[in-house]
Amino acid sequence: MRKMPLVVLIVFMVILIFTGCSIKTKTDKQINAGIQNQQPGKDPNTVTFAYIAMPQTSPQALINKKFDILGTELKKLGKTVNFVSTRSLDNIWPMMDKVQGGPEFVYIPSANFATYITETSRFGGSNNYAIIAGSSNGNSTVLIVRPEIKSLKDLAGKKVGAANLRYSDEFQLNQVLAAQGLATKTMGGTVQTLYDDIVLTELENFKNGKYDGIVLYGPENFSAALKSVPGSKILTTLNPNGLFGKQQPRTWLVARKDLIKDNPKLVKQVLKAHLLLTEKALANAGEIPALNREQYLLYFKEKNTVMDDILRKHTLEFYKKNWKEAEITYDPNMKFVTDVFNFMARKGVVKGKTIDDFVQMDLFNEVLKENGKPEIK
Repeated sequence: MRKMPLVVLIVFMVILIFTGCSIKTKTDKQINAGIQNQQPGKDPNTVTFAYIAMPQTSPQALINKKFDILGTELKKLGKTVNFVSTRSLDNIWPMMDKVQGGPEFVYIPSANFATYITETSRFGGSNNYAIIAGSSNGNSTVLIVRPEIKSLKDLAGKKVGAANLRYSDEFQLNQVLAAQGLATKTMGGTVQTLYDDIVLTELENFKNGKYDGIVLYGPENFSAALKSVPGSKILTTLNPNGLFGKQQPRTWLVARKDLIKDNPKLVKQVLKAHLLLTEKALANAGEIPALNREQYLLYFKEKNTVMDDILRKHTLEFYKKNWKEAEITYDPNMKFVTDVFNFMARKGVVKGKTIDDFVQMDLFNEVLKENGKPEIK
């Protein structure tokens, strides 16, 4: 009688062991095939890319609309490409937050992505993606101040507003203030940085006198700010005298980290295509403004938006002006990337994360080396 429970227990343990081994073997096969990255019912041979519908968006995403280099290169691996566009944080980040079914690759604004990995915004955030390449640079972020602020020194003890928890903007602001011996409170100074969820709230608070200055991005927002406070002015860009390079990072290419780990062959093929797209965009730079405008307008047309006001603002000349100072690149600017991450670490918004959670360049450096180009350090 006493031996029966022992026999049953032994048999049960044997079943568990063999069942566990069977499950592990299946999981290993799934990982090797990259199946864990696919949504049930989604074609495992379809790779989804996302980009943001905005002025001065990713030039590689735009030029691919004309030449389909991604489609050609990924076809060599038996893959097809699906491109989606979206805009605003309440759409972008929930799309990226999906455990399954989200895009494998995203061309995303640099300031947007820096905040995304902190997981501190009410709009979303995750540790699912990492930077794998640069896309474009531009100097479209500025500091706008009220009439009584005559110089950076006048910001001592004052309040500066920013939108969307753009921590990289605060990092840059600190570097600019440092030249005058000032700093934000994060860095032990007296300049207080206050964040709003969206730009419209930031503009309203500036108008109502809550802020002495605001950090703002995108020329389309500058006029609204300057009109809201008579006598206000752009005091400086956040990249004065090339503080962060001739142009600062504007957009990056990011990829799902599970894909980087489990399917490096696919990621390298995408990076080869990205390199070709960069070269094609540089060779056809004159076409980028019109392509950008076309895709921006298409986004709203497909949503049946009333187009009168959009068409009035978004002329071809507007896009030509935007792209005049932009730089097409595949280099993410590793010093900028590292400095932004270190600032966010000091601010305490990337707890438990390392620089490898933010950027992973090994695969791209392999691609660059294979193509006779210098590695990115």
